[in-house]
Amino acid sequence: LVTLYSVVLLGGTTGTVLMSRMMCKRKSQSMIAMIVLNIIVLHSILLVSLPLRLSYYILEVWEFGSFLCRLVSCIIYGHMYFTFVFYVAIVILRLLIYFKKLQMQQLQKYHMVVLSIVIWTMGSLVFWPILLLQYGVHPGYSEQGRCFEFYKDLNRWELIILNYAMIVIMISTVVILFLIQMGVIVQLIKALWPAMWAHQDYRAQIKSCFFLLVIVVCFIPHHVFRVHFIQNYSEIDKSELVLYNEIFVALTTVCCLDMVCFIGGVIH
Repeated sequence: LVTLYSVVLLGGTTGTVLMSRMMCKRKSQSMIAMIVLNIIVLHSILLVSLPLRLSYYILEVWEFGSFLCRLVSCIIYGHMYFTFVFYVAIVILRLLIYFKKLQMQQLQKYHMVVLSIVIWTMGSLVFWPILLLQYGVHPGYSEQGRCFEFYKDLNRWELIILNYAMIVIMISTVVILFLIQMGVIVQLIKALWPAMWAHQDYRAQIKSCFFLLVIVVCFIPHHVFRVHFIQNYSEIDKSELVLYNEIFVALTTVCCLDMVCFIGGVIH
């Protein structure tokens, strides 16, 4: 966990800083650029919280109070779901443009600003009540010096239902978008072969696949394992399951390296 979080902190910080500088130089006001800016903000929030996680895993004691423990723990989930929403927004936006349901000329900067405000507002209305009223209220959390043991809340039926709902929504969304995306790419290959790489439409759809791939690699394993964790977790025998759960939670932060891919020329 220390190694994984350290790599994410170093690589994510480097990629986020370099990508921010590149966007400032280009001063792009496209819809995609605005979404990427939102993702950079999300990554920055998560990266600021990672040193606190690292200190806990290295020292094996939490010294920053119970509220900060809950906040840092909640940030990692908020980051994952917010990032998922913005990734999906990029994929859907490009698909709408491809199917001529949306014209680039119709997209103004204020459209994305309004969309961003709506996403952040709705997310905050969900995030803060859960953090303040529901998250980490199990009586077993009173133990001093301990943190990130909020899996005990999974004994509550309302959180079990919430977890299953998020699992179904994320997996079904990815499957549907992946099938549509593959259909579009096959159509473009048939129409543009062998010079498809010279066409912007084809390159744009391939870039969209990158975001779906990040979701599959970083987010889906956590949600698939979550089903097994919920069904088999018990406070009596939990050490191995909890360790695997922590690993899959840490894996969700690897998406912060997406900006490194942009800078390295893998996507951009």
